[in-house]
Amino acid sequence: MNITIMSQLLLAILCGGVIVQTVRLMRRLALVADGRLGEAVAALDSATREARNVLSGLRQALGGDGAAVAREVLAARELSEELRLMIGIADAMAERLSRAGPDAAPTEPAPKRPRKARATTE
Repeated sequence: MNITIMSQLLLAILCGGVIVQTVRLMRRLALVADGRLGEAVAALDSATREARNVLSGLRQALGGDGAAVAREVLAARELSEELRLMIGIADAMAERLSRAGPDAAPTEPAPKRPRKARATTE
């Protein structure tokens, strides 16, 4: 097949697509001519109104929940810092125990530190 025949076949396929789209457009225009334009406009208006209601609801939900999420993130950061401190203490204790050897036993338990009260959110 040479390029001329291939280009003509491609052109024929594209012309077929144009014919299909023209038929679809003619059907839609016939609906408008029959007086159903008002129905189409009313349906679009109703859909637009519903979309606006949904968007305003989303704005309210996201605006209110943003502060709650910020509080949760702050509480999580505080807890993360406390856990890092506890891990550091545990690592230091493990290092001391490994240096002391298997024969050494702790003489008395380390005093417990008071825990910080976590912020609770509802």
